[in-house]
Amino acid sequence: MAETIGDWSPTQLVRFIQDMLRQNPPEFAPNLTAEELVVASKLTCSDLVIFTQRQNTVGSAGGASALPATPLGYFRVSDYTGAIVVVPYYKSS
Repeated sequence: MAETIGDWSPTQLVRFIQDMLRQNPPEFAPNLTAEELVVASKLTCSDLVIFTQRQNTVGSAGGASALPATPLGYFRVSDYTGAIVVVPYYKSS
């Protein structure tokens, strides 16, 4: 099975980027370094997010209020089978 960059930990990703910049600096910025590189805890995706695990139940939390009739929008994601699904999101209260 082929390894993908998505399988790497943040530490592995940081080391890879640092090593690449040390060994092959880009022509447009030959002195560019990444000595203090940090992989942020916030990730912005504009195209596709793939979730590889699923869960059909959640812990018991008692009764819940009904969701608002109109979501603010929907996230398009690929589920574990590869099917594109949408997940509604609502304004935080």
